[in-house]
Amino acid sequence: MVLSLAILAPLKVSAISQSLPTLLPWGDRVVRDGIELQVAVAPQGRALKERDRVTFRFRIADEAGRPMPGLQPSAWLEPLAPGQSVDPTACVREMETGSGWKLVKAPVLLDLELREGERPGTYEALARMGRPGRYGVAFFLGSPRLVHCFEVEVQGS
Repeated sequence: MVLSLAILAPLKVSAISQSLPTLLPWGDRVVRDGIELQVAVAPQGRALKERDRVTFRFRIADEAGRPMPGLQPSAWLEPLAPGQSVDPTACVREMETGSGWKLVKAPVLLDLELREGERPGTYEALARMGRPGRYGVAFFLGSPRLVHCFEVEVQGS
């Protein structure tokens, strides 16, 4: 997955409050400073479409694979400008050097409002996708510090 963030005119995207499927296949896996993050985005196996209900799930564990419950991660979604892509390394660098705090505090298209799921250390949100296009997704955990960015594409229905 590729990642980048951009701010465009607001799109119709909404958070949805309802239970999520219990199991999703894990996609992205990132390990930094002894913390492991696994990412799952569903529906899997087909392109995301506008108006789809999309599950974003993040599993946080220590280096031994033990889940880390009780954390307060954040994640948000922003549309990408045409030709723009997400650079995960640049995203981490921006967040860790302090310039990324502008991204954390900036108004975002959709704050994913993560909540801890039924499985300890798993944080999730359900969102309804808006217009077709590419979107950057940013994940941020303040303590212990962990940043990860990736891209999702939404096709017309």
